[in-house]
Amino acid sequence: MKWDYPVYRDATPKSDATTVKLRKALAFEEAMRHVAGSDPRPLLVLRECKTCNKTDNALLKAGASDNEKTVLYSRWFHCVKLPMDVIQEDHPFNALFKDNNAPHFFVATRDGADLFPLETATSRSELWSSMGKVLAKSYKKDPTGCFQDVQHEFDRLDVLDSRINDLETQKNSLLETAGKLDASKLKKIEADLASVRKEIADITKTIEKLTKAELKPAAKPAEPKAGE
Repeated sequence: MKWDYPVYRDATPKSDATTVKLRKALAFEEAMRHVAGSDPRPLLVLRECKTCNKTDNALLKAGASDNEKTVLYSRWFHCVKLPMDVIQEDHPFNALFKDNNAPHFFVATRDGADLFPLETATSRSELWSSMGKVLAKSYKKDPTGCFQDVQHEFDRLDVLDSRINDLETQKNSLLETAGKLDASKLKKIEADLASVRKEIADITKTIEKLTKAELKPAAKPAEPKAGE
């Protein structure tokens, strides 16, 4: 999964006087704006803990075959990790995770209007359902409908990855063989490797095409009423 690690920087102009600026929590809406940044996608926001620090263990289960679905859905989110100290009341993004009893992560529309808190123990079906609800609200067409087609391409990639490993093993074995190198065999292996790599590149392009999705236009701010 591809993660962003936002850091709040106070834009208040600095004075010439020597001052000590204390860290201060932002309001929820402001914290969401800073975390979202310039990325227009909906948000998947995770607070790190001692257990999952610097890993994806909060969302992905080791060896689980259904991780592919979670990873695929995450492509349509702006995935953000916040540090362990976000639960401290003076952290700029504390409004998103008040304390250690706060949910471990959440998915939300970019403005936070629709937000679904989640835990590491959340069932996969509930996780995907929450992700799907946010995606349906954020994109012109729910992108999750392509999962079966993309999974088929993932399966093809798995086969080709195994083929690459086999060919690399054959190549290394041939290069390590004592005596005269069989140039014709090496040439054949190199040609097979090139062919498989091209096929992998073609499948990757197909996946990119299948997973392309268009966001709904951002809601325009309400016009002020006359006299306001």
